[in-house]
Amino acid sequence: MDPICPSCGGTLRRLPEDQWPEGGPVPEGTVEMYLCERTNHRIIVAVPEISA
Repeated sequence: MDPICPSCGGTLRRLPEDQWPEGGPVPEGTVEMYLCERTNHRIIVAVPEISA
């Protein structure tokens, strides 16, 4: 089953790390990035930071 964009329902394509934007907003802790094939939404999967 292909991952689905939570914003528009389009199909998400996983981007390999070498295709992540170099100067763009890639938060620390990012483990995966997806690009929506319908609308170019970018979905970032990161490890959450926990502070107490």
